Amino acid sequence: MIGNTTVAGAGRRRKGLTRRIGVLVSAVTLAATTAFTGATSATAAGYFEAPYPAGESYQVSQGNGGGYSHTDAYNRYAWDLALPANYEVSATQGGTIVISNWSPYWQNGIEVIIRHPNGQCTQYAHLNQSFYEPGDWVPQGRIVGYTGMTGAASAPHLHYSVIDCNTRVSLPSTIEGWVPPTGAWLASSNTRG
Repeated sequence: MIGNTTVAGAGRRRKGLTRRIGVLVSAVTLAATTAFTGATSATAAGYFEAPYPAGESYQVSQGNGGGYSHTDAYNRYAWDLALPANYEVSATQGGTIVISNWSPYWQNGIEVIIRHPNGQCTQYAHLNQSFYEPGDWVPQGRIVGYTGMTGAASAPHLHYSVIDCNTRVSLPSTIEGWVPPTGAWLASSNTRG
């Protein structure tokens, strides 16, 4: 029962609208700041760093199109990373928190979804704890939760994916500039952590 939920009723609708406006203002502000401060082309192109501390490597227990559960449109381009339980999960790129609590889809357990300036979202699922509220902006490398095995997980790990923010369909992407297959060890640079 980590994370917070909004209060039900009319207050919830106002709070939801306020948060949506806040997310929009944050996105516009971030985009303007990025344009005027000369962000790198890697950031603009959607460069995502590994979701754990710099210098560490973890194995990809299931890669894109994996035979166990990464076969549908929602998970086809996802990775399962064999991080230990209660381990730091960090934002792979800066953005605005969209969800940080129990997922509306029980299979995901506790999840964090972050909307990024490039219009894509990243999903971090099966967490045992999440730290931020929807509408909060987090920089790349900020710890957003701890790994766990909530939802449809048989062992502690991190389910990570770049997704369409509206449909939750997974999108082709890279981590640390490549597409690590099942069995690969993924080293983190986490330059801004």
